[in-house]
Amino acid sequence: MNKSLITLLAVVASLPVAAKTLVYGELHASFDKLRADAVDNKDSLAINGSRFGVKGSYDLNKKVSAIYQFEWGVDSRDYGALPVGSRENAFSNRNQIIGLAGPHGAVILGRYDTPFKIVGREADLFWSSQLGQNRNITNPAVWDLRADKIIAYQSPKLHGFQGMIAYAADIGGPDSRFENSSAVSLNGFYKLKTIKLGAAYERHDLDHSNSSRDAFRLLVSYKKRPLKLVGFYQNENNALAATAQPDATVYGVGAAYKIGSGTFKGQYYSRLNESTDKDPKLMAIGYDYKIASKTDIYTQYVKVTEGQKLGGTGHGASITSTTGGDASGISFGVRHKF
Repeated sequence: MNKSLITLLAVVASLPVAAKTLVYGELHASFDKLRADAVDNKDSLAINGSRFGVKGSYDLNKKVSAIYQFEWGVDSRDYGALPVGSRENAFSNRNQIIGLAGPHGAVILGRYDTPFKIVGREADLFWSSQLGQNRNITNPAVWDLRADKIIAYQSPKLHGFQGMIAYAADIGGPDSRFENSSAVSLNGFYKLKTIKLGAAYERHDLDHSNSSRDAFRLLVSYKKRPLKLVGFYQNENNALAATAQPDATVYGVGAAYKIGSGTFKGQYYSRLNESTDKDPKLMAIGYDYKIASKTDIYTQYVKVTEGQKLGGTGHGASITSTTGGDASGISFGVRHKF
């Protein structure tokens, strides 16, 4: 049996009897037809961001609770049938934390999405693992981090406001651009009836080059059924000499309209790169249909320009134009949560 699965079962079995525990997951698959200039077309049956986990809490006293989450990504491919050099792990680590929560907020330690990443996900009308996800444009310079070694504090909700601040060590892993680097990340959300505002800032201290880089994001959304509108702004100072990534500014807008059990949606993102004449854009349109309370089916069309990668990052196969041209795809998918 896979070691990660054994660990998960051991964690569940060892939880206190009084713990409030939820076992949850998501299964998400799609069939994608991808094309790009000067590249062979791809037909892909993808398992996208499927996951399995356990989370919950147990009371330490009347005011303070211990909280925990252990989540794994699931890949259904038969790794035993793959060549030895290309075998990976069918289970991958996702958010895995332990912490304390009380009336003054929560503190967590472990592996978790940075506050900066959370604001970007809030702006995305194509989930975080559909073909049209905004990360195709917002994340070429690797700003959406799930940090391995993070400590974070989240404030309680107060008059519509809630914020989070985190410190992450050793964010680079095998990526030499961020070797021996650390990050400070923070966000804040304010919600007033139909309006939600969000902001985030993150700074990376690039120890290997004695330099730093930083970025900030802004989000505004309006939601009053059947309509949802989203606006997004991101500015990146990427320290070109250290990371080989130019500074960039990203703008995005999106709209969704619900009719019965279905939702029509679309979003447009533009990335303006400095020090280069390439300014990639993304256009995505789609339709989601809820066939049960926890099950969706969908179809969508997505196009990116200027040699930008389409797909990947939690969505199966990816494709990129080798001529700096366009890439596009049609995706048909199903998602079930439990």
